[in-house]
Amino acid sequence: MVASRVRRDALRAAFGARADAEPAALLARVVVATVTCGFFFGGFVGLVQSTRLSTGAKAIALGLLLALVTLHLRNCVRPADGSRPAGWAWTLGAQAVLTYLPMTWFHETWYGNPGFLAGAALLLLRPAWAGWAGFLAVVAAQVPVGLAVRPTVVEALYLVVGQAVLVGLAVYALAGLADLVAALAATRTALADAEVARERLGFARQLTEGVGASLTRILDRGDALLAGLREHPERTRPELADALAEARGAMTSARAFAHAHKSAESTPPPAITDEPTPRAVAVLRVVILVLIIVPLPLRVLAASDYSAGRRALFGLLLVAFVALYIRNCTPVPGGRPRWWQWTFAAQIALAYVPLVVFDAGVWSVGLFLAGLALVLLRGPWRVLAVAGFACHDVYFGTWSPTALDHVYHVVWILERAALVYGLVRMADLARALCVARIELAAAHVARERLRFGHDLHDLLGFSLSALVLKSQLALRLVDRDPKAAAAQLAEGLALARQALADVGTVAGGYRGMSLAVEALAARDVLAGAGMVVEVAVDVGELPAGADTVLATVLREGATNVLRHSAASRCAITATVEPDGAVVLVLTNDGVRAGADAAPTGSGLGLRSLDGRLAALGGTLTAGVVGEAFRLSARVPGPGRTAPQDA
Repeated sequence: MVASRVRRDALRAAFGARADAEPAALLARVVVATVTCGFFFGGFVGLVQSTRLSTGAKAIALGLLLALVTLHLRNCVRPADGSRPAGWAWTLGAQAVLTYLPMTWFHETWYGNPGFLAGAALLLLRPAWAGWAGFLAVVAAQVPVGLAVRPTVVEALYLVVGQAVLVGLAVYALAGLADLVAALAATRTALADAEVARERLGFARQLTEGVGASLTRILDRGDALLAGLREHPERTRPELADALAEARGAMTSARAFAHAHKSAESTPPPAITDEPTPRAVAVLRVVILVLIIVPLPLRVLAASDYSAGRRALFGLLLVAFVALYIRNCTPVPGGRPRWWQWTFAAQIALAYVPLVVFDAGVWSVGLFLAGLALVLLRGPWRVLAVAGFACHDVYFGTWSPTALDHVYHVVWILERAALVYGLVRMADLARALCVARIELAAAHVARERLRFGHDLHDLLGFSLSALVLKSQLALRLVDRDPKAAAAQLAEGLALARQALADVGTVAGGYRGMSLAVEALAARDVLAGAGMVVEVAVDVGELPAGADTVLATVLREGATNVLRHSAASRCAITATVEPDGAVVLVLTNDGVRAGADAAPTGSGLGLRSLDGRLAALGGTLTAGVVGEAFRLSARVPGPGRTAPQDA
């Protein structure tokens, strides 16, 4: 039960994470569009409030700005598969022209647009080094632009770092995280498939070195033994005894392997080396969060006349605020970090208590609390808190002399809040998908180990039991009937060849079987053991799954008759009921004392068969009826082809 619950939880996590992939891509597009429109609004406010431009020049500038925003959205708001838009080289070139050419006329309001070009270069240029080269070229070009607009080093650096670098990395990170989520969801089973393949290689090596080696030795001596039985039967007894011991050893090894793999709880988690992507995502998230918060306070601090002591205190408080901010924005299982209520309260205190010492225009970290509220809070409290923190500048009136300026700063705060939320939410989805892939791989490996143990018991067990039986009969007959001993040995060698073929089949995966063919094989083996066998199997053509499962039930039942009974008579019947269901019944006498009247819940073989039938909607019953033991398997009939005389 524990194993099934583990597998169920892992599968739910994996496919739940997959279901979040498309919303993550949508979230990335929404956030990129929001950030773009936020910066567009800043440019719009700058143009509207410009006193140098005429009305006609403002109209032209607004038209060019709208065209630039449209180009950026086309280049950077990508589909879920991360593909580049058609004609991207032309649209990227057009975006570059519209980024720099209007600066000759509208440099006072156009300086904030290169950040979008930097992000577009990272997303569109291939290979990766070309994208980063384009990004650095745009950043480098922003230095003279910043000096031309604001002729101080501090102000120019603020434009370079707080505009170009931040916006470029933010656009790249959001789109890249969406691509990562989509890629992890699309390849959610790739890790599981690789681990299952590795597990199967281990199975094959174990079986080949154990059971396979024993069967190979038996087959290598088989022809010589047959020739010896015909020419000098008295000399072959020691070799026949060795062959019998080898067959028993192979059967013992097979049973040991089957029982070693029957419990998923004993399966250690697979050794998985995941991609370094989550680490890179974490680094990128931290860098962007620092770039969102730090440049503005440092810019205004540099322009202040505070003493060295107050500047040192400012620096310590800023480091504490940024450290708490990063902690609160680090994705963890469950969505929010431990004790987040206290750390959130500490951040609010750090944002407003220092205003006793510092001017509100200098200590401005309260502008970034809206993003934190969006990440940590839920329900109506989130809406109220975000709305309250978004009006930070309305309360203090530090930078907004007009109503339009107030609106601009509300948009500015909400734009960065959306950026923080998008980064954290998609990083959380990427983390959850990585964890889910590992859990899914562990669940698949556990299921594969169970499958291996069951198939080994159900399929190979019969061949090896029959091989031991044939070897025993050949050894008993060697003195009084060498010809019959040779016949038994020949049949045993045929079973050894089949068992050797089953070794690869069991390790590689469950194979198809035929109920009709298995019934004939069971008849021959049971008859060879001295039983009177009656076979009546007439069910027409069965679906592959039902045919294989019923053949497996018959093989396991025949194996149990050989091992656990003293039967002299056995009957195998398979019929089609009026509703199309197929019923297989195996009965035998010679029930030993202490037989369980209803043993379907005990024993690896019957438990395995019960599970196989349940997967098809079928049932398995087994128990003593009168003086005979009866094993019955029923499989529903829709979708099968019944015989004409059914």
